[in-house]
Amino acid sequence: MKHRLLNIALAVAIAATLSCAYLLDGPDDHSAEWNHSTALRDAQQQAQAVERRNRAAQQLCIRLHGPGVAATWDADDRLVCSARKGPARTVVAGGAL
Repeated sequence: MKHRLLNIALAVAIAATLSCAYLLDGPDDHSAEWNHSTALRDAQQQAQAVERRNRAAQQLCIRLHGPGVAATWDADDRLVCSARKGPARTVVAGGAL
């Protein structure tokens, strides 16, 4: 009887050990893909925000100075409306857009 209980206890211990072995593998492929997809989504949203900002800047420059201007950003992140022909440049806003 004693040996039978010992065998059952050992079998339960081995089964418990084997059932927890998957925890030692580290992150699975799904976790890595989830992190990658989250980073990709964030990068896409950032690119879309930059594109919306540039489009709004171009529309503002056209509204203020007419169709012959280009919107650019200077080193201080200020909007600069530049005439496409000639040296005329106008600083419009300081990063407010």
